[in-house]
Amino acid sequence: MAAAAVVGSRFCVPHEVALTVTRRSAYAAGAVVLRSEVELMSRFTRRAIVDAAGVPIVSMKRKLFSTRYTWEVFRGDSEHESDLLFTVRRSTYYPKPKLDVEVFLASNTSQAACDFRVRCSYFRSSCTLYIGGSNTVIAQMNRCNVVSDFVYLGSKYSATVFPHVDYVFIMVIAMIIDEIAREIRFRIATLYASN
Repeated sequence: MAAAAVVGSRFCVPHEVALTVTRRSAYAAGAVVLRSEVELMSRFTRRAIVDAAGVPIVSMKRKLFSTRYTWEVFRGDSEHESDLLFTVRRSTYYPKPKLDVEVFLASNTSQAACDFRVRCSYFRSSCTLYIGGSNTVIAQMNRCNVVSDFVYLGSKYSATVFPHVDYVFIMVIAMIIDEIAREIRFRIATLYASN
């Protein structure tokens, strides 16, 4: 299979990578390899993904007025259009029990067909990442909820990233899926609480 380098070829290795991805970090072989830093005072939800030394690799932000829960991912700590790497959005306008997302590379300006797609099972217990409209799998993720002393702390994903596939790209996709699902749950809870 050809290399799927989205963030950078240095994040593509010739063997499978097993990652554990939480809302704040990614682990490989028990060691933190990447960390997510949230910008608290941001008008939009914004995060930077940094390496173990604290150097920004990518930044991601949610488009505020988007009906499909759209996120944009940029190179480094930038938000300039010229540094846009890819865009992630829910595949439909309508809420469904299955959360499917589409990924568009920055070069795909028409967004007529997605470059990657993620198909999640009901309630996101497992997700599979494919190249475009093909059946070529490049990563698989399984979710388990994290509970500490009966307090729900969020989701944790175990991800298997296939050889020659950008593992930072997969980590960012897992984090965005979790954020989209979190926002959908919040909106549903708010809707039911107001009735």
